[in-house]
Amino acid sequence: MQTDARILRNAAWDQAGPRALSILSPVYRFDPSALVTALAKACQAAPDLAVELVLVDDGSGDPALLAKLEAAVMAFPAPASLVAFTANQGRSAARNRLTVEARAPWLLFLDCDMLPDSTDFLARWHQLIADTAPPIAYGGFTTVQVPDEPRLALARALAERVDCLPAAERTARGGVAVATSNLLVRADILQAVPFDAGFQGWGWEDVDWALRAHAAGHPVLHVDIPATHLGLDEPETVLRKFAQAGPNFAHMLARHPQMRTLRSTRVIQTLASLPGVGLLAGPLHVLAASEAVPMGLRSRAARGWRALHAALALRTAPRPAAGALHAAH
Repeated sequence: MQTDARILRNAAWDQAGPRALSILSPVYRFDPSALVTALAKACQAAPDLAVELVLVDDGSGDPALLAKLEAAVMAFPAPASLVAFTANQGRSAARNRLTVEARAPWLLFLDCDMLPDSTDFLARWHQLIADTAPPIAYGGFTTVQVPDEPRLALARALAERVDCLPAAERTARGGVAVATSNLLVRADILQAVPFDAGFQGWGWEDVDWALRAHAAGHPVLHVDIPATHLGLDEPETVLRKFAQAGPNFAHMLARHPQMRTLRSTRVIQTLASLPGVGLLAGPLHVLAASEAVPMGLRSRAARGWRALHAALALRTAPRPAAGALHAAH
């Protein structure tokens, strides 16, 4: 992929001494002002944290957003850098580029639509590094700061059932319960195990990475240092992303056959074997999208829609299991 980019760095970037932690945030058509403001306040309150901020705009194509990002980097009270792609490269490529720009031995991936749930968020990550130095740690996410709006109700219900789990429950699921939304990684691990840019669109690239990292001897430590996922989607976007994730699921499953033992995967494989299963798409979409349907049924329909598209993807020829890994240069 073409990776033409423009780089902007604030005055503190070249003047700073060694950093302990690089905060890395990929941006795509979402204003990260809330996150950047929270991080700036944390840096001002505790300048000894020795952090730096790196943003990558993944070809958003929005001049107003880019201007906001540039202003945020220049005003940030700690070293900060912005890499702006001229065209969209995808979720994995953007994260790989973040790791190239970062200079600290520890990297904290925070999606641009996240917001720390506590004022000592960064201090707690620093303390974890000082106490245990885990190769990889996932802090989890919540919906506690998301506005209570009907248009976000489906996404909230899905997230709270599957994703907003305490560390003890996530630990039982291992790498399957990992997301790059709030993820601490030792920098050398990302150099050895980059994100696979062969994943297209939305979904599963983070689980694939966590499983490959585990296979390379770097298991995930699940901890409770949460941040809110502010960027919950409206129903049509949720369903579009679930459908888009189908081929990525097939790609991930081909690479990690141990995933076939999971109950959810067995359900998907059963669906894939049923003739005419695609006819379920229409009813499932209607049930999931309608605000008149009880939320329990909407949530089950949305999960069925996701499983259906994963099943349909399994019916097609899988992409190579050892898909090329594209490290950014």
